Amino acid sequence: MNVVIIGGYGGMGQIFIKVFKDYGWNVIITGPSREKGEKTAYDFGVKFSDDNRIAKDADITIITVPIEKTIATIKEIAPIVKDGSLIADFTSVKINVCNVLLRWTNKNAEIISIHPMFGPTISDIHGQIFILCPLRTEKWMSVIEKFLDHCKAKFITATPEEHDKAMSVIQGLTHFTYISIGYTLKNLDFNIRESRKFASPIYNLMLDIIGRILSQDPYLYAHIQMENPLTEDVRKNFIESAITLNNAINSKDEKNFVRMMSSSAKHFSDLGNAVGRSNKAINSLNTELEILKNNIGKEIFITCHQSDVIHFGLIKTIDAENLELENNAIYEKFKNFKIANIEILRDAEEILNVKINAFGTAKRDFTVLLDDGIDETLITEILKDRKYWLEINDVCIKDIYRSEKFKDNKSVCYEILFVNRDMKTKDAEVRKFMGRLGKLR
Repeated sequence: MNVVIIGGYGGMGQIFIKVFKDYGWNVIITGPSREKGEKTAYDFGVKFSDDNRIAKDADITIITVPIEKTIATIKEIAPIVKDGSLIADFTSVKINVCNVLLRWTNKNAEIISIHPMFGPTISDIHGQIFILCPLRTEKWMSVIEKFLDHCKAKFITATPEEHDKAMSVIQGLTHFTYISIGYTLKNLDFNIRESRKFASPIYNLMLDIIGRILSQDPYLYAHIQMENPLTEDVRKNFIESAITLNNAINSKDEKNFVRMMSSSAKHFSDLGNAVGRSNKAINSLNTELEILKNNIGKEIFITCHQSDVIHFGLIKTIDAENLELENNAIYEKFKNFKIANIEILRDAEEILNVKINAFGTAKRDFTVLLDDGIDETLITEILKDRKYWLEINDVCIKDIYRSEKFKDNKSVCYEILFVNRDMKTKDAEVRKFMGRLGKLR
């Protein structure tokens, strides 16, 4: 299966290069910058072309370019895709885009407009939501559904109109509200950092969500507001609602205020679940901080959200915002991190691999005299069960020797590959363990 990603060296394109490759599809990316394209192609082991017309030979063509360039790109690419192939876009607005796709696409090709409901910061599409707008399809809808099932992603189908109506609130109202709050705080010259000292958990969570939105591409968010034809009415309704609520407050009309809030609560219908989910989100903000505080002086492994780089070291100091690691890796004495930008690494296998990459490995042989009735592989399995504690990369039986002088015993030599640090402690632990089962030689 040959897939061409138009705009493939962008953030979203790079996510799907990896996903498509892992699925076994051949990937070619295009884009106007040869330097960026060739670098991305080299990094991911795919091909690059600066000519979008390469899509004429593709089985699947994905258009993932800025919203403002999508229409022009469709008009360039859609007429030349081959018979029986699939063309799709990844834009977050659908009505206008889908009309252009239907008008310009080769009549013998199939069309599915797709909206991945996530940004380019994720590392995997597992559990992520896709909205599929099938415009003209026979065989390809089942192919895409099978692909998403394989990736354990979630998907729903919708018409372009249903999509844009939902997005006018899910994206349009949400972004508009939080950007408005951010702009208000700016106009008030409000000290956000200082305010966190007085803040409730829900306020901190709100600030983090606002900060997340404000850190994104403002041009993308502008086009989400301006290209969806249904967002204007939603914004108008929001402003009218805010004015009505404000008037009730200014006039001290408690009855009307209570009516507005109560009727809104009734409309939500699942307030209990909303409270539960928000409590879970709030608690998660404190969980890692508590773990870090309880492990001062101990080794910890963390991932940085901004770089996906794994760091480790002994926790030296920690406060509500900052973490300092000591003996961070081999070459760094101290390293400071923002708590908000890290995540504790909990996967034991991944941690072991980080240690192996950082310190290398060291091989040791242990020979023990065992009763002939003891299954020598049992020791191998027990040691493998303790691999994370003892930092063991591999265990194998190197030799089994029987002799008349051993009588009813056998000499078994075990070869163990350790992470190459603190070898005296590991040697002592293994000898202590083996000494309980037999006689060390």
